Amino acid sequence: MTSKSSHFPLGHTPQSLPSRLNSQVTAEACRSCILEDLKGALQLLDIPEEKRREITSTAEHFLTTEFNLHQPPSHFITAVHRELKRATGLAVPFAELRRACNEVGLLLAEKLRRQLASMPQKEGFRLAVEWAIAANHLDFRTVGTGYGFAPDEIKEMLKAKLAKGFAVDEFDALWEIMRSVREVLYIPDNVGELAFDNIVLDYFRDFGCHTIVPYRGGPITSDATLEDFEFLNTRAHSGEVICAGPDTLGISLDEASDELQAALQRAELIITKGQANFYAMYAALRKLPGRIVCLFTCKCDVVANLFGLSGKINIIKVLK
Repeated sequence: MTSKSSHFPLGHTPQSLPSRLNSQVTAEACRSCILEDLKGALQLLDIPEEKRREITSTAEHFLTTEFNLHQPPSHFITAVHRELKRATGLAVPFAELRRACNEVGLLLAEKLRRQLASMPQKEGFRLAVEWAIAANHLDFRTVGTGYGFAPDEIKEMLKAKLAKGFAVDEFDALWEIMRSVREVLYIPDNVGELAFDNIVLDYFRDFGCHTIVPYRGGPITSDATLEDFEFLNTRAHSGEVICAGPDTLGISLDEASDELQAALQRAELIITKGQANFYAMYAALRKLPGRIVCLFTCKCDVVANLFGLSGKINIIKVLK
């Protein structure tokens, strides 16, 4: 498995995401992506076509008039999905799909645990981190309508993602950091993949680290809530669980709970999962005292270009 490390462009204050990109092109790409995400989500809901068109039209107007590059794209994805919940009256959209992702995540994570049991610690930790990143693809919005959630098929799909390797690979730096810190804020992403995060959290415990793990205060798209933490028994693998804030896609520093704000300032190391949480860390880089590591699969060239790369690449990156 080949990989390479790429230097992150930190020679500027990261107040907005596209520091090295044409802002007009970037804005249009982000708006289009957000709208396509919403349309894909709407196809998963059993609602009248007229209601889908109404929600889409409202989102188009909102993005045309309000979208800007001074806030992360996740801010605007959160807004359109909150409108979806308001317009449909669904308190928990995609409830059955969320549960299905959790169930298959549990099955696959247990198979990984058995494999890791006989591996040396560093090698096992590396594999656990890799699978936790690959499991970001265990997302009903990625696999699509009608997907059967057959564990063996999904396992092969995730293995194919891992076979791509890591275009940005700073695992060794993460390993060294883990040996010197005692408090870690671990910010997870989606349902399903949380079962793999539990395995990574167990390694942190073995390192002697106290882990703080925030959940989203309400369901939105596929982000993990307290209900998902309970279904997957994440509390048993964590030193402490806290509420991150309301129903945001990824964490929002603007809407973060007091508990999360305190943890962000206190943690010696912050580890985030997913691209939305990368946005948050990138924007707040200068404000947070601890070390920061982002684990994610890049979903677009807007972000990949920040690393001097392109495409949907796997990333293990120490931001600071």
